[in-house]
Amino acid sequence: MNDNSQVLGKALRFIFGMAVLLLAPRASVAQMLAPSVVDPNLAVRTVVRGLDTPTSVAFLGPGDLLVLEKNTGRVQRVVNGVIQGTVLDLAVNSASERGLLGIALHPDFPRAGAELEEEREGEHGDNPGVYLYWTESLTGADSSSLADVPLLGNRVDRFVWDGSRLVFDRNLIKLRSFQADAGHEALARVPAAFDLELLVIDVQRAT
Repeated sequence: MNDNSQVLGKALRFIFGMAVLLLAPRASVAQMLAPSVVDPNLAVRTVVRGLDTPTSVAFLGPGDLLVLEKNTGRVQRVVNGVIQGTVLDLAVNSASERGLLGIALHPDFPRAGAELEEEREGEHGDNPGVYLYWTESLTGADSSSLADVPLLGNRVDRFVWDGSRLVFDRNLIKLRSFQADAGHEALARVPAAFDLELLVIDVQRAT
C-alpha cells in the first residue's frame, strides 16, 4: 500500500469515528448540563400543581398570585399554593408561540374593588388596571390551528380587578397575528382615545 493510500485510509477512519461520536446518544452530556442551584442562599421548590401550560405570574400580594395558562386562556388565582379558581377565561389561539402570554399590573395597583367603585361610581376610568397580552381565536373558542386568528389578533387589553375576577375595560392595541404575511408592512390599530408610543419591527422572512 503506497503512502497516499495510507493517508486516505487514516482520513476515512477519522471521519467515520467523528461521525459515530457526533451521532451517538447525548444523554451523558445532557445530564452534565442539567440546571442546578449553586448559590446556597437560593432554593427551588414547587409552588403549585395542576396548572396547564403556565406562562406568566403577577403578585396580588404575599402568597397571592394570578397565573396565566397559555393554551387554555385562563387566568388562575393561586393563594398559598392552592388554586382558588379561574378569574378570567379568554378564547385564545395557542398555535406555536401564541396564546395567553403576558400580564402586567399598573404601578399603583392594588387600588381597586370597593375603593374603585367609591371613587368612580362604577366607572373604571383611569384606576389601576391589569394588562394582558394574548392572541385572539377567530372561532370564539380556544384553538390551536394556525389559521384560526383574525388579521389583528395579537392584542393588549386592560382589565380591572374587582377582588374576585378580572373585568374587561378596554382594548389598548391590536397587532398583526396572521403568519402568512412575509414582506407585508407592519400593521397595528390603536384606539383614537389613547396616547401610545409603539415600536414595531417587521423583519422579512427569507424565501
